[in-house]
Amino acid sequence: MGMRECPAARPNWSGWTFRGYQFKLAEEPDEIDQIHRLVYRTFVVEIKQHADPGDERLVDKFHHKNRYLVAVRRGQVCGMVAVHDQAPFSVSDAIPTPGFLKGLGPGVLEVRLLTVEPSHRHRWLFGGLLWAAYDYALQQGHQYLAISGLRERQAMYERMGFQPLGEPVQRGHAYFVPMLL
Repeated sequence: MGMRECPAARPNWSGWTFRGYQFKLAEEPDEIDQIHRLVYRTFVVEIKQHADPGDERLVDKFHHKNRYLVAVRRGQVCGMVAVHDQAPFSVSDAIPTPGFLKGLGPGVLEVRLLTVEPSHRHRWLFGGLLWAAYDYALQQGHQYLAISGLRERQAMYERMGFQPLGEPVQRGHAYFVPMLL
């Protein structure tokens, strides 16, 4: 398990452009607001993981430590993924072995909340966001990616190299599998 090692972490991830989408770190207040609205539509309305906070925005509980990697087209955030490398990790609650991630050392990057606007759901955009997280992790010197993958997509994550760390755990109306690459 684990990613290939990166010889030297770079302080800033620069991203890239592909098929008219700019993959980058979200930095502008408008991008952050669009992220909160996209997370609401996906995790409150679509998969019903969270209760409705009432303002059509869902601010992640780890917002204070997240970095947001986004796919932007014509000023619109079309997809995003949140990453952070500071314990506690949300996936830890679903792993049957307490302290497992801590035992891996400081090389863990948690990848959370990957979502794409329905009108932009293409395999390559989803894949581009996962690649952005992987590329970011390598550039920052991380060796492991930890995720809570939707149970319905477990086989896809396994094809990408992720390995399950436990059984699916229910969160709201959705089931998530703790996984590691």
